[in-house]
Amino acid sequence: MTELTTTTADGLHITVRLPDDHTWVRESLEKACAAEARRQLETAPTPDPAYSVPRTAELLDLHPETLRDYMRLPEHHPRRLHYVTGESSRGDRVMLSQIHDWQRRNRTDATPAAAPAPRVKRGRPSPFRPS
Repeated sequence: MTELTTTTADGLHITVRLPDDHTWVRESLEKACAAEARRQLETAPTPDPAYSVPRTAELLDLHPETLRDYMRLPEHHPRRLHYVTGESSRGDRVMLSQIHDWQRRNRTDATPAAAPAPRVKRGRPSPFRPS
């Protein structure tokens, strides 16, 4: 048995009991679950991936040294590309939100960078992972 309960604007509580195999109950529950899942996904924070300097240069169609020059500009400079520092220059990462912000500030003609698909690992397959 499935119980559907609601409260009217006047404060009246209404409960309806229906068998679980009733088509209307199943469809209503599926719609309600789908709507709740959409609501939660829309309000959840979106991930902000970070990219290495060579990968960021590839996304922006720039040479990596040109990109590093933008990263070295003074903090207040409008063309500066903000980044997250690593333990060394090889560990520096640029967040996708910073790439979009840099493109917006500099009004580049390029289309906004999109999060690319994960790269496929090359080399021999691992003996520990099934194919």
